[in-house]
Amino acid sequence: MWQHLHLYIAACTIYGLLMPALGQTPHIETVPAAKTYYRAREKNVDLLCRADKPIERCLVRIPGYPDAPEVDGYDVSVGLPNGVSYYGGSLARGECGVRLASLRADRIGKFVCVLEIGGQRHEAAIEYGIQVEPQPSVLKISKQTAFIDGGIRANQLVKARCVSRRGLPAANLTWSLDNGPLDAALIQPLESSEELVDGQLLQTVQQEVHIYVTPQDNGKTLVCETQHSALGKKNQRIILPLNVKFPPEAIPHIRIAELPESGSATVNITIHANPQPTTRWRVNGRVLNEGETVDMYQAFIPRQTGASEYVVLLKNSDCALERSSMFTLEASNALGTQTYVIRALKVDDDGGESLVQDNSVVDDNSGGGSAFWLISVWTFFCSVIATRLL
Repeated sequence: MWQHLHLYIAACTIYGLLMPALGQTPHIETVPAAKTYYRAREKNVDLLCRADKPIERCLVRIPGYPDAPEVDGYDVSVGLPNGVSYYGGSLARGECGVRLASLRADRIGKFVCVLEIGGQRHEAAIEYGIQVEPQPSVLKISKQTAFIDGGIRANQLVKARCVSRRGLPAANLTWSLDNGPLDAALIQPLESSEELVDGQLLQTVQQEVHIYVTPQDNGKTLVCETQHSALGKKNQRIILPLNVKFPPEAIPHIRIAELPESGSATVNITIHANPQPTTRWRVNGRVLNEGETVDMYQAFIPRQTGASEYVVLLKNSDCALERSSMFTLEASNALGTQTYVIRALKVDDDGGESLVQDNSVVDDNSGGGSAFWLISVWTFFCSVIATRLL
């Protein structure tokens, strides 16, 4: 009994191994493998079905050629319509395809090959269409964005949406900020939709980015770039310059080197603001608006040196008459006012600093190495520049 059972199990095992091999379904692939879009009037479009077994007979159904002699299409071994030729290796090698001499809008859709393999029929299909160049992309800013003085108010979340409409296939969107890729965490998922236009389902894609805009972003550019096969290398680029508005920024402590005993000296302060601030100096009871001269002091109009950076100068044309140890600068624009207190410090022989308590004259030519080096540099530039030290 056990012997018969062993023989039965062995027979079942062999049968189980043979059955898949005897009834195995052939593997069929297509080239191209996915739906493909070509240029209008594209020349020599190749469509191929490939099997891992010899093909006994191959029939093809071709969009735009409805008058095939058989229900399943044209037998490639018998003949193909004008403008269509055979493509691929031999049927014995498992290949059957066609080459379209030229692609027309009325001859797009689904190409089907019907393969007879081992006495059974198998079908494979390739979908193809004609590229449609998308409309020019647009970039929108959320209506919740706070604008002021012709720009975006700083320190808020800004939502920007890029839209590419009616392309085929769908366009690709990429984002950059100041010529560098935008952080992926700021980019929202891509949204897509379809619209039937002249019998074609055209595709629209749109995507948002959420950026928290700070004063440091002023002057940067946000770019949405649209890539599409119909555009070639001429991608569409929409540029949004970030004009970020903010009041003059505070500077916790401003210390400058003390002014020399004689000659001229210039206090040089850098302010960050947008729009450009108007400035006013206070020194020893005097008030100087930008562009004014009072006694030996001259207040210059702020000079822009960056996207939101301004240099503000106050010149003392005769330090022998007065050497102030403290200056007050007030900067204002449409968003606010900031007051800066600038204190003059003595640079000692060891390179350290000590606060000058009054306007008494300090002898900077007494051999102090550090002080002498500073004065030498100032003299080289024809005036004494008291540099801001943070």
